[in-house]
Amino acid sequence: MSTNPNPNSTTPNPTPQPTKKKTRPNAFADTLRDWESLISAVADQAAVLAPIDSHRAALADSLEKARQAKTLQESRVASKQGTTQSLKAIVTEGKDRARRLRGAILAELGTTTEQLKQFGIPPLRRRPPRHNPDGVSTPPPAPQPEVQATKAVRGTE
Repeated sequence: MSTNPNPNSTTPNPTPQPTKKKTRPNAFADTLRDWESLISAVADQAAVLAPIDSHRAALADSLEKARQAKTLQESRVASKQGTTQSLKAIVTEGKDRARRLRGAILAELGTTTEQLKQFGIPPLRRRPPRHNPDGVSTPPPAPQPEVQATKAVRGTE
């Protein structure tokens, strides 16, 4: 006797479907590393990005606040819930400041420069044209007419 209640059911595909790559970090440590790299990248380009230094300073302030709150959270187990809520608010504020800093960088450098990769921002690029190797575009082939099968009719003898 079969234990499968529905013999016509299909088994799931053993190969998993490809998943989308995360664009921004979700873990706390990843967020802090993202902010640190963004701040240092802006510092590397300080001459070009001087007009947006206030955004960098604001994000650096949020980074320091987040580190202090995390240290406090880890040292005080009893008041952990209140500290965690404070830490979440600081992280939300920092994410907003990082978003603003990236927006200011885009406004300052432009959307197509390859320098944007240093700040974790993908530059806008044009799609390559689609064409044949010989450079001449050819129309798609015409549809083939359907071939009808003919039946041979046998005569009676």
